[in-house]
Amino acid sequence: MIIIFDLDGTLLNTIDDLGYACNYALERTGYPTHRIEEYPRMVGNGINNLIRRALPEDERSEENILRVRAHFVPYYDAHNCDYTRPYEGIPELLASLKAQGHHLAVASNKYQAATEKIVNHFFPGIFDVVLGEREGIERKPNPQIVYDILSALNPQQSGFSHLSTLNSQLIYIGDSLVDRDTAANAKVPFVACSWGFVPREKLVEAGVSRIIDKPADLALDIYIQQFILPQYDAFDGGHKRDHAETVICESLKLARANNADETMAYVIAAYHDLGLKFDREHHHIHSGEILMKDDTLKHWFTSEQLLIMRDAVEDHRASASRPPRTIYGAIVAEADRQIDPITVIHRTMAYSRKLFPDADFETLYQRSLAHLQEKYAEGGYLKLWLNSERNVQGLASLRSLIKDETRLRALCSSLFDQA
Repeated sequence: MIIIFDLDGTLLNTIDDLGYACNYALERTGYPTHRIEEYPRMVGNGINNLIRRALPEDERSEENILRVRAHFVPYYDAHNCDYTRPYEGIPELLASLKAQGHHLAVASNKYQAATEKIVNHFFPGIFDVVLGEREGIERKPNPQIVYDILSALNPQQSGFSHLSTLNSQLIYIGDSLVDRDTAANAKVPFVACSWGFVPREKLVEAGVSRIIDKPADLALDIYIQQFILPQYDAFDGGHKRDHAETVICESLKLARANNADETMAYVIAAYHDLGLKFDREHHHIHSGEILMKDDTLKHWFTSEQLLIMRDAVEDHRASASRPPRTIYGAIVAEADRQIDPITVIHRTMAYSRKLFPDADFETLYQRSLAHLQEKYAEGGYLKLWLNSERNVQGLASLRSLIKDETRLRALCSSLFDQA
């Protein structure tokens, strides 16, 4: 697997050396300096942007930025390892990942020479590719740095600006919204770390889904991304990897809103539909069995936690006759609903086509209509256990659409070829 790390705020706490270098350069050019603890909010988009934010607001011309930079770079080159240190647990994490055969890379907005020097100083022989800010290439969140890493690791391939299946073997970890956006632009999975320059609460407020609180937690995400989520690729169109990823995202939101354990909710969502490899009717039971038989999970969870997680997986099914036994079952059940009318109808048509691959439109439509009425219409068996605003509104819209058969038929017809 390819694991891409941001540098500042993710692997290394570089803030003191950055702050001292910036204060030195500001002082040499006649500008006021800042307290070191003010610098975390100024970093994240390269040295020029750090200097821009450090300058007085009415002095932020490109000319002034370059004047300050002329003092910053030589000083930082000589002092960038004075106070910089790896975050606790990072050296052990990297050594473990390297020993497991993963390809490791750094993607930084720090200029290339400093990036290489610092990485080689603290992590010699660990990283396969180290890229920073380079002339003529846009900084993060432009995804080019990700594509360049992939090209360096796979020189025989090209066209990484159009990633497809390769992103299932990629993961990007960083501490900032710049990193979040870089991963999103490159269409690769993102994990945020809370120990860096952006506080956890800010990441949550910005809608970041997966956040880990210590480096060792990354191993779980790598396991899920490498071995669990790819299993969804073999399922029908309504239950592929994008479905699992959406359930994960919604589960994490609901876990935060209900003060539940995010990591438990994350894994429950990742495993909730794996039983589809056996059959649909009992897939929720099979999914719970798969979770309980996965000894790898014992590295992160107690026996009691695993039992709760199994129960939650079993309780996620919409046709369940009883309420979920725990808040975790309610969370994954609510997240699994995904009551967006277009998505629901597309998934319904996709499953009908899987059952009857040679059927004509009318046959698939009638089967899909019957299912929609049985499950989602007034009096249908689907229940919302947490009544999230998204699902309440979506269900109301879907019921309105089900009642309007002319609109429903036209929509199903447009989705027929995609099913």
